[in-house]
Amino acid sequence: MTAYQKTTLGFVVAGFVLVAVTLGARPAVTTAGAATVVNPPNTGQGITTSGEATIKVKPDIAILSLGMAAGSASAADAQGQVAQRVAHVRKAAKDLGIADADVKTYGYNLSPSYGPNSYPKITGYNASEQLSFTLRDVNKVGKALDTLSGDSGATNASIQFALDNRKPAEADARAQAIGEARAKAEAMAKAGGVKVGQLLSVTDQQGGYIGGPIYAAPSGAAASRDTVIPVGDLDVVIRVQVQYAIA
Repeated sequence: MTAYQKTTLGFVVAGFVLVAVTLGARPAVTTAGAATVVNPPNTGQGITTSGEATIKVKPDIAILSLGMAAGSASAADAQGQVAQRVAHVRKAAKDLGIADADVKTYGYNLSPSYGPNSYPKITGYNASEQLSFTLRDVNKVGKALDTLSGDSGATNASIQFALDNRKPAEADARAQAIGEARAKAEAMAKAGGVKVGQLLSVTDQQGGYIGGPIYAAPSGAAASRDTVIPVGDLDVVIRVQVQYAIA
């Protein structure tokens, strides 16, 4: 055999090897005399799909947010006015049975103010503080809003319904989402003439919960008496991406 023939034959053999590797997604059977070799499936390939589920639940808490603000020629006076308003509203919250642990300050700001064309000369100071109250009886949200924002000097108020513990609802939604993903994988496998193998991976996608009415009072507006705020459902949404092997 000449050197040219050896080289040509080598290229042909390499070509057959390349074809065998390319077709490795499915088990390939090669017979060599009396021996039979089965190539294992490529575990990096399979069926990848997604699932989504939404569970409607009743909220069991409401978050009432109130903002207090005051302006004065001195920083100390502005801060003192805000402190008095905060003390007043916290006492009212305690009278409503709201625990101290359910009252939090989530924002505080003190900033200088300037008169027309006076910058950088400071003419006064503005102070503000934002409080959040966790209300554990969602049927009394309207009363709490009226009491805490009615004469407290609050400049803004808002309410958001939520779940105290989201995990059980999320677990139910996740199980449903994975079930939906499995059903999609079964349909894809059937269409492709294969079977779904073992579960390889599950990844949570962005989810959360949506819904529940939000109440927001305009800045500087006092809440009306006997406010009624309906409690709607929350949508707990879970999305997953799932990968299965091909059996």
